Amino acid sequence: MHLRHIMRLLLIGLTAAIVVAQQSQDANKGQTPAQESKTLDQMIAAGKSPQELAEYVFNTHGCKNCHTMGREGKLGYTELGKQRAKGFEGCINMLTAMTVVVQIPEEKRSPQQHQRAERFEEFGCTACHKLTPGKLGLTVVGAKLAHLHLGCVDVEKLTSTQAAK
Repeated sequence: MHLRHIMRLLLIGLTAAIVVAQQSQDANKGQTPAQESKTLDQMIAAGKSPQELAEYVFNTHGCKNCHTMGREGKLGYTELGKQRAKGFEGCINMLTAMTVVVQIPEEKRSPQQHQRAERFEEFGCTACHKLTPGKLGLTVVGAKLAHLHLGCVDVEKLTSTQAAK
């Protein structure tokens, strides 16, 4: 009976990981970085507010798979996000940790560091952040968002402080 319970939990975890990976891939399906950059340019030209731009990023970069837009400075969690949050350091802390991980040659990384790098890609972080040996850089889209003061922390702040409707 105990083994059956463990197998069921492993199957649930594996299913959740597959769903997150698929949703992250689907979030920007069909949009190349150049197309996404153009979409951002069009939104800016249309006078979209930082809040609207942040919501676009939240909805298209995989954030909404695990989070719900929040209130009072905190994002909420989807059901999948609640499952994934167990034992997870959080998105911003993962980004900070990745600045160290990229400095370690892949073959010398610990299992935890490998898992972090996999989650970084799985969660959609590579839409804006570029992993290069020895350094964490920005993609074209990431650089544009950073120039607009819409980095990860800014998007989190803007999408977690919505006024009650």
